[in-house]
Amino acid sequence: MTTESAIIAANTVPADYFAGKTPVIVMMGVCGCGKTTVAEHLAARLGLKSAEADDFHPKANIDKMAAGVPLTDEDRWPWLDTLAAWIDERIAAGEPAVITCSALKKAYRDRLRRDGVVFVYMKGSFDEVMERLSHRKGHFMKPNMLQSQFDILEEPGADEMHVDVEIGHGTTPDQESDAVIGALGLVSATRRMTIGMIGLGRMGGNMVRRLRAGGHTVVGFDMNPDSGRDVDSLEALVSALPAPRVVWVMVPSGAPTDSTVERLGELLEPGDVVIDGGNSKYTEDREHAAALARHGIGFLDCGVSGGVWGAERGYALMVGGEDATYARVLPIFETLKPEGEYGLVHAGPVGGGHFAKMVHNGIEYGMMQAFGEGFATMMRSEYITDPARTMDSWRSGSVVVSWLLDLFENATKDDPELQGVPAVANESGEARWMVEAAMELGVPTPATAAALWQRQTSRGGADDILRVVTALRAQFGGHVTKVDEIATW
Repeated sequence: MTTESAIIAANTVPADYFAGKTPVIVMMGVCGCGKTTVAEHLAARLGLKSAEADDFHPKANIDKMAAGVPLTDEDRWPWLDTLAAWIDERIAAGEPAVITCSALKKAYRDRLRRDGVVFVYMKGSFDEVMERLSHRKGHFMKPNMLQSQFDILEEPGADEMHVDVEIGHGTTPDQESDAVIGALGLVSATRRMTIGMIGLGRMGGNMVRRLRAGGHTVVGFDMNPDSGRDVDSLEALVSALPAPRVVWVMVPSGAPTDSTVERLGELLEPGDVVIDGGNSKYTEDREHAAALARHGIGFLDCGVSGGVWGAERGYALMVGGEDATYARVLPIFETLKPEGEYGLVHAGPVGGGHFAKMVHNGIEYGMMQAFGEGFATMMRSEYITDPARTMDSWRSGSVVVSWLLDLFENATKDDPELQGVPAVANESGEARWMVEAAMELGVPTPATAAALWQRQTSRGGADDILRVVTALRAQFGGHVTKVDEIATW
């Protein structure tokens, strides 16, 4: 049983219910159940018009709540009628939609019920909801206030069109929205988006090809006029994109990224989104996000792994940023990721994507170092006649099976002893940042530190080790270093 099917606690919606109807989903439940977050994900994945019921309260209700006076049903009826009118407008326009509304009583739901309306009840125990609320910054829902909502809650009955999502499984909003889509028989929109890509090198160019193959429209810009770019300036890129715009920055970290983000802050408009997919340090992401936020522009940081093979295999993506911003551009991430369940994670707030990629690369350093040390040991042993073939044998059935071993086989096919590969491997910064961060956090990282140190040396005893590391970097990332280049370093 999949996670998604396991969390559907009830479903009274027939498979063909939406045939000839305009779907309108009402996300319901007590405060803190996650209805707003899941609604945002549904809106992004299905291309739905969305609304938050609280935004429809008249001033009298707002003033009353601000004064700490509970609303009565008499206060709520006009408000519910306003929500119903909004739903009617969506249905009349043939515009599928999602709206969040606690709708705790059946009488409230009756006011909203229409042909095509389905209630999605985010169902959880008091303890489960309170646990979620405890992790919300700035949220001060007291236990007695939450209990009052549970006291008046009337769960949807068998005579109502509803889906119950059980939240007590430690599931993510992605999984919960997937469960709703599956339960309602809705197809997650293969939403065609238009995106700007800045930087059309080894990674950016391949990502553009994968996005276009997935049906998205990409406007590409690069400083190099021979890059296959579509426009010749950032100004032209922004002008070519429909609002709200999404721009992916795929340029070297440091000054190039800093200046690009700064210029985009001047050119873009409120509601636009910038994604930094390069190898920026996670501490820089918050600076970029804050600078863009002053202009009303959203920001996501995305660690990308997959190298030159990503266009075909897909990219492992680690994203940092706000939930709503992530949900808005999810179709882009879903196209870039590999097929299947894995390969994409919303790792945390701004900085989380690049922090995860930093750790990923630190682990990668250690794995390549270990393979290199094993190869070097076998090269010097009289017991192993073919070290490369021996390591190739581990590609199946071994606990160390890895894509790196596949890449190693590619590298040694025509050069079994890697004598044509220089015994030097550069380091791109992430492992060093990881060791520094780990030291600040009190985490020992001897394997990563040793691998980092080894890359910073090129002594004779390390030649075979570094040949493996360099060969693997060339295989997955296109980082080619020629032997005759070393003398110029």
